Amino acid sequence: MGGRDDPPWVSFPERLDRRMRLGPFPSGRAAVKFVVAAAVGAIVSLAVDPWAGLPIVAVGAFVAMWQLDGEPLDDRAVALARWSVRRLAGAPPMREGVGGTTDGSATVLHLADGRSAAIVRTGGVPLAFLPPSELAGQFDRYRQMLRAVEGGIIVLATSAPIYAAAVLPREPTGEAAERSAQDGYRELVTLLARRRSVRRVLVAVVQDASGPEASRRLESAVDLLRERLADLGVRSERLRARALADAARRLGFTGAEGGR
Repeated sequence: MGGRDDPPWVSFPERLDRRMRLGPFPSGRAAVKFVVAAAVGAIVSLAVDPWAGLPIVAVGAFVAMWQLDGEPLDDRAVALARWSVRRLAGAPPMREGVGGTTDGSATVLHLADGRSAAIVRTGGVPLAFLPPSELAGQFDRYRQMLRAVEGGIIVLATSAPIYAAAVLPREPTGEAAERSAQDGYRELVTLLARRRSVRRVLVAVVQDASGPEASRRLESAVDLLRERLADLGVRSERLRARALADAARRLGFTGAEGGR
């Protein structure tokens, strides 16, 4: 706090998750990159010409010290090169699974080991600012959900980037003043969505067998799971067809075949 006559102020500590710098370099890895480039430049200068290694040192300093949206330039270049190779080779955007197919209306997976499974996609619940009593209630409801659902449950929590095109308003129309305001709003939405992510959670319900009786138990377990997720304040979606196949690959299900 300040003195008695000064306006009140509070100093906040440094962020705990900020990246550590090493002198003028954004990280120790970047400093190592510059050292390697300087060594290569020195060897070229000794072997060819004293000035021949200077461009190598300059390029090394630029790559080590300049970052694009917090990402090293060489990492961005490598990612772009790998994406270009996959695109030219005609590879799918997601990695292939180890086998298995699903038809266009499949909602149940028949696994290679004889089990059956269904997958639900949902999101997360903000818990950081809940009072202790409500936080304990959420934990109890989550525990009851795990105990109530018959069969095994597999949970995979990941994050996904926000697709800005899905939340952008339509193209500006009307008068010049209205178009200017719409352009500004579109820019604001784009900036807010950039480099942000949303929670994506996959919940798989697995039965140890296949067949009519196992399918009946699986459907009952999925319905109960979605009811308990609704009690937690989370919306859920039953996956089918291609979305079901993609989720099965993410969960590591091998030899999965889809069916009703």
